[in-house]
Amino acid sequence: MNSSATKPFFWCAIIAQVAGAQLFFWDALPDYRELTAGDIVVGTPKDFAIAVFGLVIMQSAYWYSRRLQPQVRFSRRVLLGHVLLCVSEVSFFFVSALATVAMFDHWRRSQFVFWKLMLLGSAIFAFFCYKSQLASVGGALLEEQHEHANKATIEPKQTGKP
Repeated sequence: MNSSATKPFFWCAIIAQVAGAQLFFWDALPDYRELTAGDIVVGTPKDFAIAVFGLVIMQSAYWYSRRLQPQVRFSRRVLLGHVLLCVSEVSFFFVSALATVAMFDHWRRSQFVFWKLMLLGSAIFAFFCYKSQLASVGGALLEEQHEHANKATIEPKQTGKP
């Protein structure tokens, strides 16, 4: 596949990652609020399924887009690059805060079982991958990509002497 044919698939995979992240956020946000209020959170099987589905979407799209990214040429888009870098940093904040509250503030009160720890670990990994992808794309959008980027050229200086 050439770059122009790959680009729509790549951006669809990025959008799928965003959708999976939003699905996870909206599912986990009420649990996070309960944890920070000091309540004990009892997730339903539906909550678990939604969270896992969001993480599966994120991971599937990440690994697919990671394979496509070297084939995609990015135009310089400074504003979009900065927005993606900002979103990448902020996106990891929520899952880190959720993990911190769950692990350190509620470890003794909650009944943690292996699958809950695996879900939390999977969420941290999925959001790390998502953060890395967005940061990589954001960085690529900030760089100027020239056709002859690998060739070093030295321009002679005009000294005024013959």
